[in-house]
Amino acid sequence: MKLLVLLLGLILNFSTPAFAQLLKEKVLIGRVEWISLSDIKIKHKARIDTGAKTTSMHAINIEEVEQRGELFVKFQTLDSEGKVVELVRKIGTTQRVSNTSGFVTRRYVIKEKIKMGNIEREVLINLNDRTKMEYKFLIGRNVLLGRFIVDVARSHVLGD
Repeated sequence: MKLLVLLLGLILNFSTPAFAQLLKEKVLIGRVEWISLSDIKIKHKARIDTGAKTTSMHAINIEEVEQRGELFVKFQTLDSEGKVVELVRKIGTTQRVSNTSGFVTRRYVIKEKIKMGNIEREVLINLNDRTKMEYKFLIGRNVLLGRFIVDVARSHVLGD
């Protein structure tokens, strides 16, 4: 009986005008969406991961460099055609990230302007070797919270 009351309460709550307004304010996306970096020609499929705190981008040969007295990170990634490109970005911070096995790594975090569909914004992205992973970008909660609703049954809701 308690379960029935709880379910009825949830159904009624999700059918309220307030819930309808909440849905209007958010953008529906699928489990995979196209993402591009605004200032360079990089466009990839990105996996949407509500369990990941921070967005992650494929990067290899990552090294810290100093330029004009400031710390930068130099790394290689893949462009839209799969060719290696080298980028240098100012280090925003570093973060410790635990994978699903509990292994902790330290990653550089950069600020980058990304675009998903017609939505463009500057976000924090950690750099990680995603060579063995299907998706070179992972969109985490730092992009999703308060802005998107994820429909895991769909992909490419925002288009190409």
